[in-house]
Amino acid sequence: MLTARRRAGAIGAVIVLGTALALSGATAAQAVTTSNLPPGSIICTDKIRSDKGTAFYGFVRSAGALWMVRAGSTADGTDSPILQLTSAEPSTTYASWPGTFYYRLCVTQTQPVTAAGRWNHFAQPSANAAFGIGPYTATLGSGGYFCGPSTSGPSRIVGTSGVPVRWTVDVENGDGDFLRTIDLGTSTSLDQLLTPGDNEYFNACVRNTSSAPATLSLDLT
Repeated sequence: MLTARRRAGAIGAVIVLGTALALSGATAAQAVTTSNLPPGSIICTDKIRSDKGTAFYGFVRSAGALWMVRAGSTADGTDSPILQLTSAEPSTTYASWPGTFYYRLCVTQTQPVTAAGRWNHFAQPSANAAFGIGPYTATLGSGGYFCGPSTSGPSRIVGTSGVPVRWTVDVENGDGDFLRTIDLGTSTSLDQLLTPGDNEYFNACVRNTSSAPATLSLDLT
């Protein structure tokens, strides 16, 4: 679904290679602002509708992860990989098909270690883009987590998981300073209204507290 509640997550000074994309006029990003990926874990952003393709950059602190851009012709239909690369820290990488498509970025930890990661997924400049389409999805090994969807206004946080997971919200101010964490409990489903205060941004997060892998979705609507 189309929403207007996503804020581009700052990747930080570690990734200077994204500067050229920002200066070129790229529009808002779908971000994973923090994550921890056990072996085999997969995290996918929500979708960007774009008629000029997308781009991404980020890192996973291990020998290399699989970065995959997927595209489909409808917001809620199937999609297919159009770009794949293996890297610990890809520079700004562009992907596109001719015409208007819905794109998402999926990152898989292919290495036999647990590693932290962060990334941004952008629409290319002048792309007539729409953002925040559908949920973030993931399969997380035990102990895996990520933070993704963000909001500065009243929103519903909606989540589902095949096993119990812990749902939380990290609260930051407009300068990106961490303020507090809101614990929404451990469960297999969640549907709750969030209302940030003045100059507050809410980042929705999930952690797999179960011993089994968690296949889950997380959205702000």
